[in-house]
Amino acid sequence: MRAYIFIIIGIVSLICLSCSSREEREIKSLMTAVFQKELDAGRKIIVFEDALMDWTISGQDTCTGEAILNLERNFPNHFGSVDIRDIFSKDDAELICSDGRKPFRFRTEMFPEGVHLSSDKDRYDSILDAYYNHLSEPEIVDLDIALRKYKEYKTISKPVFLQGYRYAFLYIEGGGDISVYKKINGNWELFLMVTFRLK
Repeated sequence: MRAYIFIIIGIVSLICLSCSSREEREIKSLMTAVFQKELDAGRKIIVFEDALMDWTISGQDTCTGEAILNLERNFPNHFGSVDIRDIFSKDDAELICSDGRKPFRFRTEMFPEGVHLSSDKDRYDSILDAYYNHLSEPEIVDLDIALRKYKEYKTISKPVFLQGYRYAFLYIEGGGDISVYKKINGNWELFLMVTFRLK
């Protein structure tokens, strides 16, 4: 009887080791690629745990697959000349719009060691809203000081994995660029960046 108990405990332990979903494992692998240079440089990285949902494309009221496909890449890379239309179908682009803007909460285990999560996004958003509502008023000074605390914080969209985890789409607030990563030899590599500038 004791042998059966140990076998059952062993099986349950093995199952729990693989409890994280493929998406969660891929997010951690992707975030390692995204932040590796900053971590290697010894920078402190703080990410808001709530994903950015309201990113938009310049000149568009809503995100559409066609708008995604019309984005221009903004730098050459070692993969040669690649256009976003060479990678994504309209269905992929529609998935980026729908899944990339869904509510999502990151967890510590989705990031490499050295990346810290913050739950202060609601406070940051309220300070930012107040800042823009008081642009020509004296309160702006205090609000500006409050915003400086969050200067180094990063807000990122929910990663969208496409074509069987071959590509990943990610928006990091602040740069105005979306990043497309490609899985190469088991590791995520930055494949191209596109800017919110329509052709």
